[in-house]
Amino acid sequence: MFLRGSEWRRWDLHVHTPDTILNNQFGGWDEYLETIESHPDIKVIGVTDYMSIENYSKLKLFKDKGRISNVDLLIPNMEFRIAPPTEKATAVNIHLLISPNDPQHEREILNALARLDWEYDSRKYSCLPDQLMDLGRAFDSKIKEGRKALVAGVMQFKVDFTRFRDWYISEHWLRRNSLVGVAAGKDGISGFRRDGAWVAHRDEITRFSQIIFSARPGEREFWLGMGSPEERETVTKLGGPKPCVHGSDAHEIAKLLRPDNDRFCWIKADPTFEGLKQILYEPGDRIHIGPSPPIFHNQARVIRTVKLSNASGWFDEISIPLNAGLVSIIGQKGSGKSALVELIAFAAGGWRADDVGSFLKRAGDHLKDLSIELEWADNTTSAAKLWSEQSDANQVRYLSQKFVERLCAEDHIGTELVREIESVIFSYIDPTDTLNASSFEELRATRTEGIKAEGDRLREEVIRLIREECDLRDTAAKLTEKKTRVKTLNDEREGLAKQLPKAGSAEEARIQKELQGKRDALAIAQQAAAVKKQMLQKISDIRTRVSAFKSQMSRFYSEIEVLLKEVGIPEADRAYFRPEFTKNTEPPLALREAEIKLSLAMLEGATDSPAEGTIRWLQQKIKDLLQLDSADKTRQEKTKLVQTRITTIGTEIDRLQAEIARIEGPDRERLASARTERLDAYVSYFQNMKQEYQTLEELYSPVRVRLSSESAAEQEHDLDFSIRWEADLEKWLERGSVLFDQRRTIPYGSIQSLSEAARQILAPAWTSGNPEHIGPALEKFLGEFRDPKYPPNTYLRLGVTVSDVLQWLYEVDHVRLSYGLKYNGVELEKLSPGTKGIVLLILYLGMDIDDTRPLVVDQPDENLDNESVYKLLAVYFKTAKTRRQIILITHNPNLVVNSDSEQVIVASCGRRENGLPYITYFSGSLENITPEDRGIRQNVCRIL
Repeated sequence: MFLRGSEWRRWDLHVHTPDTILNNQFGGWDEYLETIESHPDIKVIGVTDYMSIENYSKLKLFKDKGRISNVDLLIPNMEFRIAPPTEKATAVNIHLLISPNDPQHEREILNALARLDWEYDSRKYSCLPDQLMDLGRAFDSKIKEGRKALVAGVMQFKVDFTRFRDWYISEHWLRRNSLVGVAAGKDGISGFRRDGAWVAHRDEITRFSQIIFSARPGEREFWLGMGSPEERETVTKLGGPKPCVHGSDAHEIAKLLRPDNDRFCWIKADPTFEGLKQILYEPGDRIHIGPSPPIFHNQARVIRTVKLSNASGWFDEISIPLNAGLVSIIGQKGSGKSALVELIAFAAGGWRADDVGSFLKRAGDHLKDLSIELEWADNTTSAAKLWSEQSDANQVRYLSQKFVERLCAEDHIGTELVREIESVIFSYIDPTDTLNASSFEELRATRTEGIKAEGDRLREEVIRLIREECDLRDTAAKLTEKKTRVKTLNDEREGLAKQLPKAGSAEEARIQKELQGKRDALAIAQQAAAVKKQMLQKISDIRTRVSAFKSQMSRFYSEIEVLLKEVGIPEADRAYFRPEFTKNTEPPLALREAEIKLSLAMLEGATDSPAEGTIRWLQQKIKDLLQLDSADKTRQEKTKLVQTRITTIGTEIDRLQAEIARIEGPDRERLASARTERLDAYVSYFQNMKQEYQTLEELYSPVRVRLSSESAAEQEHDLDFSIRWEADLEKWLERGSVLFDQRRTIPYGSIQSLSEAARQILAPAWTSGNPEHIGPALEKFLGEFRDPKYPPNTYLRLGVTVSDVLQWLYEVDHVRLSYGLKYNGVELEKLSPGTKGIVLLILYLGMDIDDTRPLVVDQPDENLDNESVYKLLAVYFKTAKTRRQIILITHNPNLVVNSDSEQVIVASCGRRENGLPYITYFSGSLENITPEDRGIRQNVCRIL
């Protein structure tokens, strides 16, 4: 029994022998046998002769006596010449490859040949050597010698195809125990012209045949249905895809087992007749024609054998060979399937200690002395003992059932699943484009770092402009109040002027008038001094801001200098990147400060002997005039109060007029421009997001190319890495609703109407991915808020400001880019757990091509119907197993049979006398059957 299952072996199904009836150029049998023995890689030989098994029987006898022990199987191959002839007047070569399993197969073959006859000169001759000799002598009466008569009889025995087919169908033993092959060359179906008179015969011969003898790549692709749609239709019409095999067809020692151009025939199967029959089900994957077999696995990542010892009676001391392809582990529930894969994963450093409910968690205390050894195909080993420290080598990718369930939970998309998806994306990015990042998350952060920073700046800019606008709005709202105040002050000033006491004399009147003039002049001078002191404060503020900005520039250079060094910018050239003011900023500030201080000092006047017009001079003059004022102290005091108030009113009116002029002039212009700048900054935020979108598109593009490539499987075309603009409108509306007093009429009338307007106007723009749509949409939505019939103070809650509303309206945090996976147009988070599992396996099997570690999967068919398993997963297992070893636990025959498992391990569990489990495993290929009904195929049919 071949425990490792289906492996590539060299077969030659068209081998002639010494004494072959036609064109025998061999020497003796000894040389022939020695030549076969010198080819240790040949495992199956189709012993070929014309309508005879006599030479097969001779070679079989040699093998039974110990010769050609390197050959595992001899298969009788009888070659027939069938009428009608081809366009070249050559008979069609049809082969019968017959199973040698029946101990009486030689007798059964001869019995069947006795019932195949051909009529010549009104006499029927059967297809047995003596009858063929008689035919030869009847055809040529000059022939007397038996060998020559046999050759002549074989040359003339050309049964019509219809007669041959009827005979074959009527021979039940032969039909059950043989395969029909036809040559594809000029001596076969290619000998017929496609538009000739015998096309129908050619088609019938082809339909009748199960195997095509051909090594030409073009013909092989045609018969496998890999050609054009028209060619595929033709193949379907002729019975569907057919396997193409090849043999040396040697008639001399020099060519024995040496086909032209080293077109050896490799078959992945047990060297049995059942193994040969398996190629009918897998005509493309089970056969290869070429100098060497198609083995693409990294031998350092193929587990050849699992050895278990010291298992406390749970297992025998066992050594389980593993195939390099798809290994399916089957068995009843509780039979020990998960036990085997968990032990493999533990020894390879891939088992997860957090797998609750796993076999090792439940039974580990009973297996403390268990030793596991993995022998790899490159002759290295990995050994582990429970429960010593587990290796962190991570030599396999282990997908336990619990792990997949956790990743693919119905209620959320976890970070683990996202991380697994991103790791596949990362594997498709050109190493030169990874920027030395160790993960997709790190690369994405690096590629979008500058974009994110700009987004933060724009968000802050929007908030700053909102605050500035609100300040301008608050100031503008006081315009009427200021104008009213000016009128009130003017009225008060006029009234005060009338209240001035009349001077007692002309001199007193002159002094009062002069006092008023000096007081007005003093007020103007003091206001001018205040302006200059304000300038000095601004110079101080400038110095503070310049100092802070210099610190920022210094930090910037410290950060960028590291990058400059990394990219190799010479030290001398790094200075170009140091941000600094072009000149020293202090001299102009100091000069202007000195000028203002000098001007202020001149305005204030010297302490001693101040100049005329200065503040101190005016103060002294007012003091002197007050001493010259009326002797009537009451009148003098009242006059002082009135004049002082008139002066104060004048100063306040000047200030208010300046504020009104600013509000109606620069502030009004600034308010309009601030609104525009705010909208521009808002739209710029989304333009910045579009840059992030484009950056992510670049990161996903290698995967998209793979998904859309011709080599991608049909299901991979259903996968798409999507980058979506998402807006959490409900969350945004929820935050906004708390700002409004919903007992009053708000813009759009009610929260419900406002929400509906937002859904119709804003949501489509936010999710469009086009920033040009966002600005007009927001302006349209804001139109209702700008309606004069909805003043904010009438609908805002107590304590809520216009600034709060604007910050909500211009909020951007609820709009984000979502990058994820779509399957059949449905976002990953909306898929069922089973379909998420399919997507995960498609990633591992179909796309994660750089990971060649063994993939160990526990029941991927859980929660899936049979059609989904067959349609969506089987094709991926068939493709992935050619480049990585897959060890699979399954209860589904679609994965075992339709994925064409190279090896099936059957697990079973009994009980020892002490009540402990006793777990056993036996393995083999799908083609393995036994008479006692305990073969692998029988177990697959029974268990699954």
